[in-house]
Amino acid sequence: MILIIILSVLIIFDESTSNNLVNKINTVEDRWVNYKGTSENNKAMMQSQFILYNPEKDYEISRDTYVSYFNGEDFIKTELYEDTPEMLNTVEEADGIILSFNKNNKNGMQLVEID
Repeated sequence: MILIIILSVLIIFDESTSNNLVNKINTVEDRWVNYKGTSENNKAMMQSQFILYNPEKDYEISRDTYVSYFNGEDFIKTELYEDTPEMLNTVEEADGIILSFNKNNKNGMQLVEID
């Protein structure tokens, strides 16, 4: 019985984390991307690495975060998502995003592609 419970928890954990596009190991602490597209110091924040983005797909973010949209290295805009979980707005010209979020949200931070 205990083995079944452990396996069930492992399966649920694997399913919930395997779809996460945020690589928390490679986040940059004490940084965020502001509304001008510049990475700035901020002790309360952390930012993700560049995440590939396809405007033809839908994405959901689990925690409050700033999402900065890019086309290659060219900054497009930063949007704040506060009513999470929330679907990201589609930005047609974007091919990548960087998330900036409060360090307190690191454990629950997920960005998933919705089928």
